[in-house]
Amino acid sequence: MAAGPYVLIIGAVDGELSGLRSRMVDGVAEDIGRRRVVRGAIHGIPVRLMATGPGMANTVQALTAALERVPPCLILQTGCAGAFRESGLGIGDVGVASEEIDAHLGLEPPCSGDPPAVLPFSVMNVNGVAVKNRYPLSRRWARAALTALGRASAVLSSTTQGAAAVKVVRGPFLTVSTITATDLGARRHYRHHRACMEAMEGAGAAHAACHYGIPLLEVRAASNIVGRRNRGAWDLDLAFRRSAWAVLAILNHYKRFFLENIR
Repeated sequence: MAAGPYVLIIGAVDGELSGLRSRMVDGVAEDIGRRRVVRGAIHGIPVRLMATGPGMANTVQALTAALERVPPCLILQTGCAGAFRESGLGIGDVGVASEEIDAHLGLEPPCSGDPPAVLPFSVMNVNGVAVKNRYPLSRRWARAALTALGRASAVLSSTTQGAAAVKVVRGPFLTVSTITATDLGARRHYRHHRACMEAMEGAGAAHAACHYGIPLLEVRAASNIVGRRNRGAWDLDLAFRRSAWAVLAILNHYKRFFLENIR
């Protein structure tokens, strides 16, 4: 099945896509897989926006429906996430995923509190490499995103008086089915996985992307620090704005490349 001439941008909830939808030109809504998808253009690039719903099951179902209809040239997953304190990311900073780790896929560990042991079999093979709970993502697009965001952050800090540059870190993202809500849990996750961010959808998106052979770029902004749950310290609005800023910066920086390669 040939790839379609568009970029599929997904977020778990509608709020993660609202900033992008406001920048879309000629938006037209349709239903795919009983999900609302908006087709249009951002910076002249054909895109489709889809809110998949939270969690891996929703993400896999939504992506499967979209990819079976017309597969895109790139899947760009965005939205908010928790940042691990050890990553150096603060609230409003941006992470670019180097790989996706499924925190709960594996064998029951012998010691309580340890992560699952590695499966004795693979769940899929990607370019001849067995995948057990760590999904590879497009290195090319991750590097490209870092370049675009580094330049956009420098421009932002130079044009906004007194504003610090947005920190951008590339590293593994951890996908959980149970949100980490204690400092002990956060320290355990970081010790075992060395992830920079935690969310609930990435491994599902990575599985679908690998299955269909479509590159996936995941870029999220931190709404909170992973650990003891304190909603008063979260800033979802900032994370939504920063994730939209990141996607717009990437699309704008590589506008010519997109237009030349997705016609």
